[in-house]
Amino acid sequence: MRAHTSRLWIEPRTYRRLQQVLLSLIAALVVLFALDIPKLIDEMPRLVVSRTMQHPVSGEIVLVTTERSDGDNETVASRQSKAIAALDRLNPERIVFEGRFPADDPGIPALRRVIANAKAPVIVAWPATANEITASDSLTVLRNADLPVDGEAVDANWTSLTGFIFEGDLTFENGGKELPRLGAAIAGPSVQSDSPYPIDFRYSPQSIPVVTLGDLENGQTDAETIAGKRILISAPASGSQSLINTPLRKSMPSTIVGVIAAETLLTGSLKPIDWYLPFLVCGLALAIAATLAKLPRRISYGLLAIGSLAAPFIAAHFDLLLPTGMVYTLLAIYAAVRIRNNWRERAASVDATSGLSNFNALLDDFPKARGRLVIARVENFEEILASLEPSLHRNFIQQISQRLSVGNDVRIYTDTTGHFAWFDEMEHAKSHITGLLALASAPLRVSERTLDFSCAFGILDDDVAKPRQAISATVVAAELASKRPSRMALVSEQGGSDTDWQLSLHSSLDHAIAHQHIYLLFQPQCLLESGHVVGAEALVRWKHPQRGEISPTEFIPFIEKAGRLKPLTAHTLRLAARSANAALNAGARISVNISATLLAEHDFVSLICDNIAAGGGRPEAITIEITETAKIDDFRTAARNLERLQKRGFHISLDDFGTGEANLSLLVGLPCDEIKIDRSFVALAQHNDRARIVIRALNDTARKAGMRLVAEGIETEEEQDLLISLGCVIGQGFLYGRPMRIADLLGMLDATEAAEPKKLTLY
Repeated sequence: MRAHTSRLWIEPRTYRRLQQVLLSLIAALVVLFALDIPKLIDEMPRLVVSRTMQHPVSGEIVLVTTERSDGDNETVASRQSKAIAALDRLNPERIVFEGRFPADDPGIPALRRVIANAKAPVIVAWPATANEITASDSLTVLRNADLPVDGEAVDANWTSLTGFIFEGDLTFENGGKELPRLGAAIAGPSVQSDSPYPIDFRYSPQSIPVVTLGDLENGQTDAETIAGKRILISAPASGSQSLINTPLRKSMPSTIVGVIAAETLLTGSLKPIDWYLPFLVCGLALAIAATLAKLPRRISYGLLAIGSLAAPFIAAHFDLLLPTGMVYTLLAIYAAVRIRNNWRERAASVDATSGLSNFNALLDDFPKARGRLVIARVENFEEILASLEPSLHRNFIQQISQRLSVGNDVRIYTDTTGHFAWFDEMEHAKSHITGLLALASAPLRVSERTLDFSCAFGILDDDVAKPRQAISATVVAAELASKRPSRMALVSEQGGSDTDWQLSLHSSLDHAIAHQHIYLLFQPQCLLESGHVVGAEALVRWKHPQRGEISPTEFIPFIEKAGRLKPLTAHTLRLAARSANAALNAGARISVNISATLLAEHDFVSLICDNIAAGGGRPEAITIEITETAKIDDFRTAARNLERLQKRGFHISLDDFGTGEANLSLLVGLPCDEIKIDRSFVALAQHNDRARIVIRALNDTARKAGMRLVAEGIETEEEQDLLISLGCVIGQGFLYGRPMRIADLLGMLDATEAAEPKKLTLY
């Protein structure tokens, strides 16, 4: 049965997609403010719109050209004075002319007289030292004459990084004084607009009314053409004409740009929309699409991409300037994040050894799967793998998968500990599994070897709150089935606190590590005679959200049984490494408990070294304390691994010496720097002569072998005095301190360091 989910529960992949939308929004904002790339992207649709949606100007602005005919040697100022005089008689609203003439132009006196006598307002537009600028440039206005004009303007434009002009400013600051730019001067002071404003290059330059100086002088220009109009007199093209790159074409005269800018200001033909509006709409649309099922989601992504491409052209039909650079940036970043995430998900969802889908894929597929979850537990899986050459592992696992899928076209999922899962219809699940039991009893043939093969099956037949818990409950059922003659167990048959705790453990260990619910306390190790702190043992604790503080004796056995010891060990090593450097600087080593079951693993050395390095620790700050939770299977490999750690600077300690498996054979066969005698020896020595003899002998043996002896469980001064009399040097127990936070341990180290000089010959 599939897990029961509340209506507010979000499927993990959907939650990740929503996170990716948020990440893309933030990244797009960073790109906008740090790199300005979206503004550059906005230029492409504007260029296309400008060239494909041309329309005529209003006709309220007339351009007067003063081109010279062949053989005409009149100066620029002379021709402009003639144009102003002829235009003034036709009653224009205002006259703006380009001040592009040299300071020694002979026609300047005549130009002064004409301007002084003109009835219409006359404005001169001076050039700047450069014709194109960026926002950071500083320009100087070139005033080549003192003229009695009604106003001054500046013919200067600033371009984007691509070298094109798309926007205009109303004013130009020169020497602390603001002068109108050419477009604003033509439009007049009554026009109000934001600055900068977008220039509407949809206006066709060919539709601008043009009158030549010759037509004016010959009386060929009707009064209606000029009366009440705004006039711009351009300098001859043979003079210092300014050419600008525009969306319409490169090298467009600045006078044409000025006319188009003035038309934009007069008509308000292009209304800009704030960039954040389409950006937020696109972000919301992405978030909604991310919550949809696969096919509707992909269709939504496609429609969103097409819509964002068409949006600026549709908006332009309604005289709206829609900035979509941020939208395209957001979509591009989100697409890149999704592609990378999909690649990582595919990699994370496949077992590298077999090529089968792993339990990460099972967790993702669970909410939409049909049928009941079945998990098969292969007996002695890890032992069989260890006996095979690595090149045969894939063949072995795939043969198991093929055998379990016989008679049922299902997708098989696997983990690294011998569990295989699939979804089966409950109506025939039991009968199918009965057939698999018979099939599973037949040996497997791998290369030249014949391998015994048997399975136990767990079936999910009950509602479980969440997919992860449902999978874990079925794993526990498979483990229960391995102890039954029937080799089959239902989740509904589980009961008792141990099973509940195993289920909680399976589903919450990773969460506990990620959220720092599993942490370390440190118990000091001291010199018996002085109390000087020379080390500390790191002790793992779990603060469970429901069960509260949990002792290691309550959860370590379940973790070992569940095959989850490595993640816990890696987390413990990283935590210890973060504290070890500070402790070493104060003269103390940190001891980390490592289960003996891991010693013979092929990746044991890398497990230790990689995680100590990941926590920022150094080998010389760490003592690896081997606990005797289980017997070491491969003694030779274990010894070799410990020797490799010693060569890298780690110290090795044998915990609880004299109890269980921690005996003399380990002391002789394993490379050790330290042995720790159990609390039971310490307590027994108070009233047992043999115990005292053993402790004294162990101490002498350790000293002669170049090792340290640490007495654990010292609780009273009497026990301390006895151990001193037996030659012991270092002790650990409640007498010196209960397990404490690292800050408290460092406080003890500082206090002892201040009390007496640091002397650590033992370490």
